[in-house]
Amino acid sequence: MKRLNIILSLLLITFTACEKEQDMAKVAPADQLMAPVLASHSAIVVTADNLSETTTFKWQRADFGISAAIEYFLYVQVDNGEPTLVSSAYGDSLDVKLEDLNKKIIAAGAEPIVETNTTFILTASIQEDYPTVTSQPVGVRVTTFKPLYPDNMYMIGKNFGDWNWDNSSVVEMTPTWGLEGHFWCIRYITAGNGFKWNTVKSWGGDFVSLGSDVGFTTADGNAFVATSGMYIVYMDMPNTKITIEQARVYGMGDCFGSWDTEQYPFQVNNQTMNLITSAAGELRMYAVSSASPVGGDWWKMEFVILGGNIAYRGAGDDQTRVQVDAGKTVTLDFNAGTGTIQ
Repeated sequence: MKRLNIILSLLLITFTACEKEQDMAKVAPADQLMAPVLASHSAIVVTADNLSETTTFKWQRADFGISAAIEYFLYVQVDNGEPTLVSSAYGDSLDVKLEDLNKKIIAAGAEPIVETNTTFILTASIQEDYPTVTSQPVGVRVTTFKPLYPDNMYMIGKNFGDWNWDNSSVVEMTPTWGLEGHFWCIRYITAGNGFKWNTVKSWGGDFVSLGSDVGFTTADGNAFVATSGMYIVYMDMPNTKITIEQARVYGMGDCFGSWDTEQYPFQVNNQTMNLITSAAGELRMYAVSSASPVGGDWWKMEFVILGGNIAYRGAGDDQTRVQVDAGKTVTLDFNAGTGTIQ
């Protein structure tokens, strides 16, 4: 009986493989596949009044030589940047909300409130093992709408003000230099203690997600981390994403050894972070998040110690320079907002 079961299993595997090969054989040769034809599209102007409206992209269907459900993926490209996925659909058309399209085009590199020559591309595929065909690009002039992102962002919770907006421990998140709708902060967060965000220091309009949550969970109207630790919270409103990950802070400049990025990491010590200077010079420090698009422009998330407090550059100009000697321990207490040089 055991041998019979083995034989039946082998026959089933062989039959499935043959069936797969037969299906693949039905697909037309690569040079005979017909790509979708994306229809021309009139100019798009996004305004505050039409954000909730939709625009429709249409196309002639692709032909793979077999009867199968074909999924279409619409991409937008600005200048020579990387194509950004807008959305996907089956059939021969796709309705896209103008607010969502506006975000995608800005994320792809377009300047707000500027008429931009964008390119739309449509790909079609059946399954992972089958070929993908791509339409000819279609140019569309799009005037984007400048999103009305808030100037301020706050984080409140059990650890951050004990749910009292008047408490000085409520976190005022720091704007990322030159990036509207981007905010960040570093805090020690205790597992099991909930928190949330708002654009004002009061209830009403508070939220726990923008749509994409990385590194945390939500439940009962609050956000949570799984393990207590030192975290950086990065909020990317244009891409509706909040990322929470282990905090990374680096020293920069002669007092640490060079001006190379991500070479002199601060170490976590309980609920503080510290690093020892190796030479005399200006004390400069910055945070890093995998969700931040600043790249090598480390100064866009820079801060210093002034008067015993951590002072963030945010969206402002160069900060007052702080001179330190060699062999000094720089300690940062982000929850208290203080820093020492000893």
